[in-house]
Amino acid sequence: MTCENRSDTGIRMNYYHVDVFSSRPLSGNGLTVVFLPQETDPQTLLRIAQEFKQFETVFVYPERDGAFPIRIFTVQEELPFAGHPVLGTAALLHELTAPDSPERKITLQIKSTGRSLSLQSLKRGEYMTVEMNQGKASVVNPDPVQNVRELCEFLHLTPQDIDDSYPMRVVSTGLAYLLIPVKRNLACARIRKDGFEAYLAERKAKFAYFFQTDTLECRTWDNSGMYEDVATGSAAGPLVAYLVSVGAYPAETDVTLRQGRFCGRPGTITGRVGRNGDVVIRGDVSFFASGTLLN
Repeated sequence: MTCENRSDTGIRMNYYHVDVFSSRPLSGNGLTVVFLPQETDPQTLLRIAQEFKQFETVFVYPERDGAFPIRIFTVQEELPFAGHPVLGTAALLHELTAPDSPERKITLQIKSTGRSLSLQSLKRGEYMTVEMNQGKASVVNPDPVQNVRELCEFLHLTPQDIDDSYPMRVVSTGLAYLLIPVKRNLACARIRKDGFEAYLAERKAKFAYFFQTDTLECRTWDNSGMYEDVATGSAAGPLVAYLVSVGAYPAETDVTLRQGRFCGRPGTITGRVGRNGDVVIRGDVSFFASGTLLN
């Protein structure tokens, strides 16, 4: 594979499809990675993301000062951070720039915020395993929900479905999630009522992340409830940090999350909190397809 871009009658962009949080294609969370030869306006990038219809599409610029600048888009907006696009991009850059090397360190810089992320990629035959240091998690709102019944009205759940032995909090490692502990009926959960995005915003959260407390199976949607994400690295970091903070798991211990079963694409996310408090997320990345985009 090559990440070379050429321009002739138009802008020629190479793109790749990878599957993140899975060691085999056609499972885990699909991702389109597009290599940009030059600056392109955000509206065009959004339209490209909408054309691919992945939960997220990442755009990669040429390496500069040892880092690859990137922009991340959903079909609705640009994001300041997302987990599986970062992991998938690092694995792909390893394959494209150092295919014979068993390990590769990659630095990505998110253009919208200037934030740099350090990743370590390990080749495992037909797939890669990538670790991402998300830094320290922050509690954005320690007491976001005073009325559980009001929350459940948005979610097709009842207050009895919520595990009240776990306090709800809004936690972030770059994207703020309301963490919702569920003890039963995770399969029934869905966003069924308009206004959930405003509800979350009032509580300083961007999205909600549901986790079943006895199995650590997780789910999340866009705030309209139309699109369920298969596996969510940007939420996994906050959840792992939260689980350590409430004493459910000790620091420096791997915590395994599962997500995607309800989408028919099961994936596994592994995380830990290091001795220094940094959150590290690890996942496999497999390669599926490549092509050329003419814009």
